[in-house]
Amino acid sequence: MTIEELKQFFDERPSLSVNGVTLEAGLSESYLSKILRDTRPLSSKTVDKLKPVLKKYGYGCK
Repeated sequence: MTIEELKQFFDERPSLSVNGVTLEAGLSESYLSKILRDTRPLSSKTVDKLKPVLKKYGYGCK
């Protein structure tokens, strides 16, 4: 998962809130927002927390 893929995922699902995903993943909204603005790197630890939640909403199902 790259930052670009993450941005595209949210862009393609405007009804999916970043806040809802971060709560489910156990992350802070500001942390994920910084990642999406390219001001923080996307770590493997963060990917591990995000992937199960994003798969629930269709990530990787293309």
